[in-house]
Amino acid sequence: MSGMVLIADFLLIYQIYSINVCEGCVESSKRFVLDGTQDSNSKMHMLEERIQELVTELGQVETQLRTQHQSLQSSIDHLTRTTQQQASTISSLTSQLNNFKSGGGVFIRWGHHHCPDSDSEELYSGIAAGSHPSFTGGAADFLCLPGQNPDLKSPAYSGHAVIYGAEYGKSTFLGADGNDVPCAVCRSRSGTSSVMIPARRSCNSGWKRQYYGYLMTGNPSQPGSANFICVDVNRETVLGGEHMYVDKMIYPVEAKCGALPCPPYADGYFVYCVVCTK
Repeated sequence: MSGMVLIADFLLIYQIYSINVCEGCVESSKRFVLDGTQDSNSKMHMLEERIQELVTELGQVETQLRTQHQSLQSSIDHLTRTTQQQASTISSLTSQLNNFKSGGGVFIRWGHHHCPDSDSEELYSGIAAGSHPSFTGGAADFLCLPGQNPDLKSPAYSGHAVIYGAEYGKSTFLGADGNDVPCAVCRSRSGTSSVMIPARRSCNSGWKRQYYGYLMTGNPSQPGSANFICVDVNRETVLGGEHMYVDKMIYPVEAKCGALPCPPYADGYFVYCVVCTK
């Protein structure tokens, strides 16, 4: 709009100059020429002032445009950085989602036939087993053997290691003496890590409790060693496995004061445990 006003003013100047030329050619109208010249000079002065105003306005418009351009460029840069950050976040979340889908934390639910809930996938269920407690050279760890269709091979020579089914030992608070111990191998759908925490019934913030129970291990009076396992508080037994074979027995663990500080621990108290995933 300012440009059109400027053009109109220049056209007016041109007309005034044309009048001056024509008036300068008439010798017989000197006074008129003088008056016209003074009037033209006044108009030219006004036009010069107007031109200067327009130049100033154009400068202001250019300044505003530069400021707006800088502001827009800053906004574009900010949006570009935000988009890149969001793309990085999406990529990270996608990677985490893929990990959750393909690599969940695996844990064993001892003393129960099935996995806790819909958050976990049951790989298989079976029976707890391990080396006989009277063997000093046996393995210390407990295994969860599949309860159905095991793959076995007939031995070709003697001198093998032997694995036995696990049974609940004498433990009045469980009320399952001599019964076989079930187990289930589970995979968490919502986490890639799993941990068993002794002397706890709850998980840390951000972790999901899969189950809690009692810390148990082998018979301390036997020479064979055994790892600690967390047996579900709602313990179950294997159907038909109530015979007392006295093979791989498991017993609840109680705290013993001494090097173990009391408090917070208490002498002779059974120790809880919890299995958590994240």
